[in-house]
Amino acid sequence: MKTILSTALLLSTAMMSFSIASASTTLEYDAECKYYNTNKVLKYSGKCHFNWGVGMGVGDSTYQRYIMTYPNGNEVWIFINDDDSATVNDIPAMSLKAKRGFEKVITNQGEVFEFTKGSE
Repeated sequence: MKTILSTALLLSTAMMSFSIASASTTLEYDAECKYYNTNKVLKYSGKCHFNWGVGMGVGDSTYQRYIMTYPNGNEVWIFINDDDSATVNDIPAMSLKAKRGFEKVITNQGEVFEFTKGSE
């Protein structure tokens, strides 16, 4: 009986792990991106590689996660919550209105990141 319960628990755990993993959404894409420093000077404009995903926050809240990789290999992690609050590499930020098909985020230090959306 113990063997049957152990096997059932193991199978149940394995199936639950599979269903959680298969429910996640990620997208790899290349996109236009711009970076403005704290003095509002454009420091980069060109192509970046992105890994975009979505997730569940606290309660019913959701977020989008962007991993932006510049051609030199530097990565920026951007999380945008459904209430437009955001973080950029753990720095508090806000999502701003941007032209159609783009995301725009400004950190509380004044850096601005603008890039093509992953969901477009």
